Order: sequence, then structure tokens, then C-alpha cells
Amino acid sequence: MNAREEQRSLIDCPLPPTVIINPLTRVWDIDGQIALLQDQITDLMQKRTEALDYAIQEQIAEDENCRLDTKLKRFRTLNVERFREIFPEQYRMACELERSEKMEALNHVGEKIPLGLADKLVKKASLDAAQGVVSVKETRSYEVVRK
Repeated sequence: MNAREEQRSLIDCPLPPTVIINPLTRVWDIDGQIALLQDQITDLMQKRTEALDYAIQEQIAEDENCRLDTKLKRFRTLNVERFREIFPEQYRMACELERSEKMEALNHVGEKIPLGLADKLVKKASLDAAQGVVSVKETRSYEVVRK
């Protein structure tokens, strides 16, 4: 049977749905296995860090099977005072650009108010009681616990 015939066959006679016996117990068992694996991962990460720190401290760049490659990351910071002294025109342009961005942001003040700020200014109960002021979305999650 080729792929197209198989596809038509599955449309005509779909596979039966999977039946999981004791699904909650299965979730509980899998959660336990995940917790054990996370503990093992934490332990392995600690051992990895110890081995890498040892290799760096002892200046071991290569062993029987592996080599240590070093990658250097650079972080640039601007000394604003020196920038202004050496590049006064560019400094002025940078200030103008920043000023115009801030002015544009000021034009939008009040369009969005953080809910935390509103909670500080008005009691939460009052906010919740005021119809249409705060909308609430609910999500539901499930956790399996032992009986």
C-alpha cells in the first residue's frame, strides 16, 4: 500500500482513540520522574561547573578527548563626558533625538496605566467593583495530587 492509499484508508477507517488507563496516576508518576530528572540535571550542572572551573584554574586547555575553546565577549560603554568633549555636534544631535523621543512619549501619557499603579491609587476592591474598569481573564491549569 502506498502513502496515498494509506491516507485514504485512514480517512475511511480512522485509528481508534488512545485509551489511557488511570491517567491521573500516570501524570503523578511522570511528575515524579521529571522531578528526579531535574535533580539529576542540577547535580550534573554542578559537576560540570566544578570540572570546568578546575580546568580553567589549572590552565588545562586540552585533555585526552577534548579541547577548551575560549570565546571572548566585549561590552562597550560610552563615556558621555568624553563623547561630548570630542564630538560636540554629534552629542547635540543625540540629545535632540532623545529629547524628541521623550516628547513623543509624553504625547501618549495616560493612554496606558499600569494596573499596579491603579491598585496603589485606588483600593483593589473599589477597582473590581467599578463595572467595566478592569477586565479579568481566567486561565485554568491542572495539577495531579496524591489522594
